[in-house]
Amino acid sequence: MTVLLLGPPDPYDDTPHVTPQTLAEVLRATPEPVSLIATGEFAALAALLEADPALIRSKIARLFLVGGRAEGVLPIDPRLKERYPERFGGAPDPTFARLLTSGEGVIWLPGDLCLWRHWDEDKQEATLLSTLPALCLARHPEPMPWLRLFRTVPARVAVDNTGRVTELTVNAPSPNLYVVVAIDGAALSRFLIAELPRRAGAGGQVVS
Repeated sequence: MTVLLLGPPDPYDDTPHVTPQTLAEVLRATPEPVSLIATGEFAALAALLEADPALIRSKIARLFLVGGRAEGVLPIDPRLKERYPERFGGAPDPTFARLLTSGEGVIWLPGDLCLWRHWDEDKQEATLLSTLPALCLARHPEPMPWLRLFRTVPARVAVDNTGRVTELTVNAPSPNLYVVVAIDGAALSRFLIAELPRRAGAGGQVVS
């Protein structure tokens, strides 16, 4: 399945680079439904969803939303907040919240929970990433390894008008999304180190 990456070119750059029209053009040009990983540009995606929901339904098979916070509605290891306080700051985003509850095949990777670290031996430091786990799930070439590496459960999420997640019930009888509640970071690192050389050049398209 084709994977599209939607987000700012730099993780610290919040300047909009994608318009709803640009995104619509890219989706219309795809010959089959895609997996869309959104790490930013949420306003453009939400605007397109409102303007042309039929296009979203026909061309996005799975929408991976990377961001937002699950603190307060899911149990989170307090050590994460001590180590990565930047993941727990900032105000809620109403636009992101609307996408969470859009029901368009959403898989949510909360920014404060899906913290995957890859240790760089040369730099002797860890790189903190959320996009790569989403990319692994989106490509989904072999289901069984991912079931061991990611704990993804059906859930029902509710948000208020400020964009704050007010309720999240896992294994709900009428779910409106899937949420990744845990990542086995060490196992994921081992798997990627073994698999990435073999899969080199099989990445996704960046929407810009």
